[in-house]
Amino acid sequence: MLIAVSCASTGGAGGRNAPDRELPQYSQKGWKNVKIVGGGFIPGVIFNTAQKGVAYLRTDMGGAYRWNPDNESWIPLTDFAGVEDYGRLGIASIATDPVEPNRVIIASGTYTNDWDATPSQMLVSEDYGDHFTRVDMPFKMGGNMPGRGAGERLAIDPNDNKVVYFGSFGDGLYRSRDYGHTWEEVTSFPVKGNIYDGDFATYQNGFKHFHGILWVIFDPKSGSSGSGSQNIYAGVADTRHTIYESTDAGATWHPLEGQPTRNILDVAEHAQLVEDCPCKKYYPLKGVYSPDGALLTAWNAGFGPYSSSYQGGGIWKYYFAEKRWEDISLPKHEFEANSPDRPLDRGVGSVAVDWQNPQTLIASTLNEWWPDEYIYRSRDGGKNWDAVWYLDGWPTRVNKYTLDISMSPWLDWGVQKEMPEQNPKLGWMMTDIEIDPFNSDVMMYGTGATLYGSKNLTAWDKNQRVRIEVMAEGVEECAILDLVSPTEGAHLISGMGDIGGFVHKDLNRAPNMMVNPTIGGVSSVDYAAAKPSFIVRMGDGKLGISVDYGESWMPSETFVEGANTDWGGKIAVSADAKSIVWSPSNATAHWSTNNGKTWSASAGLPSGAKAVSDRVNPSKFYAFGKSANGTDTAYISEDGGKSFSVANDSFITGECDGSDLKAVLGLEGHLWLAAGKAGLYHSEDGGRAWTSIPGFDVALVIGLGKEAPGGAYQALYTNARINGQYGIYRSDDKGASWTRINDDQHQFGAANSAITGDPRIYGRVYIGANGRGILYRDLE
Repeated sequence: MLIAVSCASTGGAGGRNAPDRELPQYSQKGWKNVKIVGGGFIPGVIFNTAQKGVAYLRTDMGGAYRWNPDNESWIPLTDFAGVEDYGRLGIASIATDPVEPNRVIIASGTYTNDWDATPSQMLVSEDYGDHFTRVDMPFKMGGNMPGRGAGERLAIDPNDNKVVYFGSFGDGLYRSRDYGHTWEEVTSFPVKGNIYDGDFATYQNGFKHFHGILWVIFDPKSGSSGSGSQNIYAGVADTRHTIYESTDAGATWHPLEGQPTRNILDVAEHAQLVEDCPCKKYYPLKGVYSPDGALLTAWNAGFGPYSSSYQGGGIWKYYFAEKRWEDISLPKHEFEANSPDRPLDRGVGSVAVDWQNPQTLIASTLNEWWPDEYIYRSRDGGKNWDAVWYLDGWPTRVNKYTLDISMSPWLDWGVQKEMPEQNPKLGWMMTDIEIDPFNSDVMMYGTGATLYGSKNLTAWDKNQRVRIEVMAEGVEECAILDLVSPTEGAHLISGMGDIGGFVHKDLNRAPNMMVNPTIGGVSSVDYAAAKPSFIVRMGDGKLGISVDYGESWMPSETFVEGANTDWGGKIAVSADAKSIVWSPSNATAHWSTNNGKTWSASAGLPSGAKAVSDRVNPSKFYAFGKSANGTDTAYISEDGGKSFSVANDSFITGECDGSDLKAVLGLEGHLWLAAGKAGLYHSEDGGRAWTSIPGFDVALVIGLGKEAPGGAYQALYTNARINGQYGIYRSDDKGASWTRINDDQHQFGAANSAITGDPRIYGRVYIGANGRGILYRDLE
């Protein structure tokens, strides 16, 4: 029988894969991931319907992955993308060929605005994604833009798999007749979608990101093998009709008769708000083919991933042969009388069908933030729905599931909640839920932080608990903001966006969340060189301090007033742990000698300058930033950060569009500065004199690690373009020569935020990526 719960359950571990098991992603020679497991939004999981075990996963900024059924983990496919084409890691859609399962087509492009200057591309593979042909497209895609959970925008005709359709972000419907290698606009398609994200336009100076054509579906029974499907359906983000039909293989299109409509608005353009849009309209975010000859559509008043089910929506099914619509929406909300502005209709994030029994459906709500998300299951085609949890008198919660987060223990966020809320949650931003077409017991669904799934889904039908567990192993999606490798204690400490970062005691096991304080985005981490048990982490306008190697934390008593609560800024601690200098990205640096009880402004530094400590002399700090007149300037402090003076304001040549300043262990005054397009610089006297290192076209980051055997100077590591070649490089001779230590297949996107060597292990380097987590490499 089901048991009421009063606290979060981690579930049973029967048959569970060990959280520290060895996998190629984490143990292979060469580059491997530090295990965090997940850490970002997963908008879609795509199963192949012709070959068992073939599935793909798309992330919004961390690339595409293929399922490995042998060890139940995910293999990254797009690590070939580097700094210059990081946009390949924003995945707008994936199509796996239903005729020749070896073929997969990936729509890659991160932003529709000018954040990404590179062209969007279709990535076409004939070997399950091991190799790709890259096809430039004449428009931009929004793999990390509002509405990215809709879809799938790519679709391959099951009756003629040469034919591929793609619904673009406001640029119309496109078609390929040669497996995705060349594309043409389907000019007969009557609309491009007139809805753009109003909130994004407000934040980005009026830029209009159009949601466009959300999905394409074929009716396989409307054609025959080799001749193509005649009936095709497309969902559109439009204030008028939202589903269009073609009955002549895409030659002509018309609104699908009888489609659900709500508040048709005949306007040229509409700025859709994430929450409580005055248009009061529902949109078909998902279009899913059902093998009983029907189209399933999931409707929501917003486009996700942040809009909520409280605004309304539904589920509707269209039977192709009968040309009939059926309303199979989820149970309605039961709002109290004090919420008259909320519709009773329950919005949907996703719906899926069991291919082994098409009368069995599963659906997820979208951002029912409190107390938790809902997953519903139906065994009679949607006539009746059963929720995976319910309340049995306030606040008693009855769960029909267990939830195992041992693979990612940080998912409890380090806190317990009062019922009926609990940690870990079932999820949020749940824009895709799927059932394995070959196995009714296997379910997967993406959330804003991980991929969950189950391998005993049908236990639900037997009044037994469904075991839900983390199924994201192999997916490493965190955006890394800073990395340090201390001389004692854990070998690595990270700062990252959204989930704060970790003390990595075991690189092959995901850690627990850092708390007290909990900081969502840790922008900077530092340790005291002569007292490495003392560690500081800063972000979101907060500061955490540890005196025991990160085993426990305490917040500083006060924070720097006005320090930005977004990502950015730098924290530095003196070699003897007695002085802390906090340099926000939006304000003047401040110093403290009492662990943050009081803060005083550092004299002589401009706002936004980044400070670091000397790793030998506790009285010295250094900084780099733009002076009041815009000059790139190095600064020095000899009184523990209380005051700074100009060390040199004329050594930078070229365009300095970034800065990463590091001090050398054991050598007072030795500094390295990666200055973006201005190159790499070295100082041995505290920044007064600098040497420009030849050959550097661009120096993004700089890090230091243990010296080579017999060497007397720390090894240097950088992600840079040297003599025209981007790569990750190591130098064992103070920058006189450089060896590339990655290759063209291992570039990891925008891996330009943080890099450090390990001061205890020669040859080990850690690099932070924006969406691919932490990568590291040992000497082979």
